[in-house]
Amino acid sequence: MNRAIAVLAGALVTYFVLTFIEKQDFIVFIEFLFGTSADGYVNLRALILIIGMLFIVQICHSSGVFQVIGFKLIQLSNGKPFYLLFVLCSLSLFLSAILNNILTVIILIPLTIVASRILGINPSPYIIAEAIMVNVGGIMFSISSIPNILITTYAGISFGDFFLNVGLFALVLFGITIAFFRFFYRNKLMIPKEKFTKVLQDFNIWNYVPDKRLFYKSIFVLLITMVCFAVIPPTILSSDIIAISGGIGLVIISKLNGREIIKNIDLELILYLLGIFVITGAMESVGVIDWIGAGFIGLTGSNSLVAILFILWASAFLSSTIDNIPITKVLIPIVDVMSSGFTPSEANASYYSLAFGANLGDNLTPLGDNILVMNLAEQNERPITYSQFFKLGFIATIIQLIAISIYFILLNDIIIGMLIFAIFILIFFMGNVLRKLKAYTKKEEELLFRRYWMKLKRRDFITELNLLVRKILTKIKNFIMQIIGVGRK
Repeated sequence: MNRAIAVLAGALVTYFVLTFIEKQDFIVFIEFLFGTSADGYVNLRALILIIGMLFIVQICHSSGVFQVIGFKLIQLSNGKPFYLLFVLCSLSLFLSAILNNILTVIILIPLTIVASRILGINPSPYIIAEAIMVNVGGIMFSISSIPNILITTYAGISFGDFFLNVGLFALVLFGITIAFFRFFYRNKLMIPKEKFTKVLQDFNIWNYVPDKRLFYKSIFVLLITMVCFAVIPPTILSSDIIAISGGIGLVIISKLNGREIIKNIDLELILYLLGIFVITGAMESVGVIDWIGAGFIGLTGSNSLVAILFILWASAFLSSTIDNIPITKVLIPIVDVMSSGFTPSEANASYYSLAFGANLGDNLTPLGDNILVMNLAEQNERPITYSQFFKLGFIATIIQLIAISIYFILLNDIIIGMLIFAIFILIFFMGNVLRKLKAYTKKEEELLFRRYWMKLKRRDFITELNLLVRKILTKIKNFIMQIIGVGRK
């Protein structure tokens, strides 16, 4: 069943239960859908922000902005395996920081497969790496994913604060993940032939652009919107108004058919969110959220660091099997309950940990948006198995979660954090040394074996030569003796 239909059916059941059993008024459902004056109409603001960004993204995609940027960067790699991996992962980070994950995958995977066919290489390692890096890009900005929008709108976290506390560390995670990919794929990436790299360089990227004027207009509006997010304080102009202003402005100056643009907007996502708002609002109304929050407080105690780490890992593993949008919407008020006794900075850290976990947990299993990745790869005759994705995705995500845990420990207690960080560095260093020592020992054994074998072969050769010389000398001796014997007669 379609996810929007399923959630709307659940919302309808919720309506009947609350109306006829709990005897609640219809106005309560309006508050569930759009929020109240007390919370600043948080749900309505989230919807406006999402719709505004959908307008901008839709027109930028139609004008070829992301395709041109993507293929131009692929050409800069010149087909070199690690450079190509770095470029594609950087593209995943950049695109998913602005677009939603699904659209990023739809744009990037066909580009990767086209480039791999030109170069004559296997695209599977690059596709898996992109799918994992998409979720890292999803934590870059407060607008980068639906969970981020829901969290920051509810908690009142500004675009700049989110980027400083979460987005900058996303760049650290990017570096850690790239290092892991390089280690994992160190001998598995194919090197293309020189003639194929020349074909890649000659490919005309402007084939992706139907209208150059629209292309430049789209880039201009996208950049202006991003700058406004970063520069204008939310007390002057909130993120939702900036997004809808940019979206409507781009629709007007693009001179495109408004009906066609609206038709291509993701209505399923909007309906899905409305259903989620009703269900989670009802859970909060009847006290389910308070009950779960109290249970979690019992598990974590009053220690803010334990609570933050619990939220991080719990949200990650929950979002690995369930869509992260409902998980986030349910966990937001639970985090609010858990952090009620924390300082403002500790409360914000709780929401940051939820953003990390809800976004990155998607890569623990090949479910959720990653099913689309595997479907696209299969449609382009480059299938990826569940085991291939799981092996890389699970390990990479656990490494990322450990790194984030150390980050929060450092923020809470720098001495303990540095000690744990040093232990992990030592473990990594010792593992690397043991691996190299093992490889060195193996090489030494092979070298000794070769020397011994050559020595044996040399001995065999000398022995054979000695026997041959003896035979020849014996024959010469016998021949001379025969001659001497004939002479005497």
